[in-house]
Amino acid sequence: MEVKEETQRMRKVNMKIFPIYKKLAWDYLFFYTIDFLFLTQIKGISASNVVLKSSFYAIFSSIMQIPANIIVEFLGRKNSLILGNILNCFYMVIIMFSKNLGDLIFSEFIRAVAFSIKIIAEPSLLNESIPPSRYKSKIFATINAKGISGFYLLNAVSKIIAGILFTINGYLPIVCSLIVLIIVVILSIGFIEPIQRKKKIINDLLNKKQIKDIQDGFLYILRSERLKALILCSSLIVSLIIILNNYTVSLLEDLEISSIIIGMIGAIGSYASSYASKKQEKFHNRFRNKSLIISGLLISISSLIAGICGLKAKEYIILIGIIILMNLIFYFGQGIYYTLIDKYLRNFSNERIDTKIFAAKNLFSNIVRAISGVISAFLLSKMMTAYCMIIVGAVFTIIYILLNKYMKTRVGLKPEEYSKEEIKYDEQKQLKEVS
Repeated sequence: MEVKEETQRMRKVNMKIFPIYKKLAWDYLFFYTIDFLFLTQIKGISASNVVLKSSFYAIFSSIMQIPANIIVEFLGRKNSLILGNILNCFYMVIIMFSKNLGDLIFSEFIRAVAFSIKIIAEPSLLNESIPPSRYKSKIFATINAKGISGFYLLNAVSKIIAGILFTINGYLPIVCSLIVLIIVVILSIGFIEPIQRKKKIINDLLNKKQIKDIQDGFLYILRSERLKALILCSSLIVSLIIILNNYTVSLLEDLEISSIIIGMIGAIGSYASSYASKKQEKFHNRFRNKSLIISGLLISISSLIAGICGLKAKEYIILIGIIILMNLIFYFGQGIYYTLIDKYLRNFSNERIDTKIFAAKNLFSNIVRAISGVISAFLLSKMMTAYCMIIVGAVFTIIYILLNKYMKTRVGLKPEEYSKEEIKYDEQKQLKEVS
């Protein structure tokens, strides 16, 4: 009876804290858009090197996936979040003192370790804090979407403030971001570990059984047509998002738009992402297994159009308005993608496999990000940002159209349409068997 009460308390506390935590911890507030300006204008680092740093982040993240999985298993989900958020504080300090590409590479290693841990632990902590039921997937998506939409709203306000602060002193937005990260560390301490296990030592985690469990988990993912399709789709969409996070700011900078206006455009974009995340359920119900592809096409086509407009935007002011509109569409597609992807990945999973799924997604996403990041940095070093956006927009649009055909017969099917292997970790199936 006492164990049951502790479990109920854990679920109540974690489900209450998580959306608040997510609003502040999902990504850096007061940072994006301004980070590109800070590194190029204040630190004097070239735009191509700033874009290139994302590739090093992706490479380090790929390397860290299995170690991060072991760290989460060893420390537990709560303690892993605390560690990840502390590392993010160190990242922000390193950024403030960075002087060259070497410093950025070291900072990206710290960030990669932090987010490799967080991206595995966060959805897993929420997933294991929700009681098993037929509505678990919907509850997960609702809580997650509440946190994400809240983050986007705060991000909108922070971008406006960051743009203003940047004109006063380039370091002020970074200091504000660090303060928020310290608050996030405190919030993460408030969680209750959802999976109570016997205390483990490193030797236990590195023994043959633990290694075999991780190996079996990854082999299951490689055999699952549904998960392979989702992970491939995730890798290709997130790669374009990361590229455009820098390209869109670089294009506005090329057009000599002030940091305050860039911050305001980013803020409006965050509102668009927030709106999209709130409407994720309607979007999913409308487009079903095409939802992710459509979000990707919104992003790629907006890049293509913005790039075309960017070629003549200095001559025709109306084209700047179209570029801003394309930015909003980019943010809308981004909001849809980030809200839906974890929901889709955690379907048919339980505590034995969920961390492996999120780790596999991160591993393959970062491999694709590393390759695309190097290519995008190379393009930016050779030509105008507008031409770069046209090229990546066109290429990714073609890729997403082809990917849609691949995913059509693999994602969004009814449970009975999947093989037994595909749904062997399904909590709903296990509940029915028990009852």
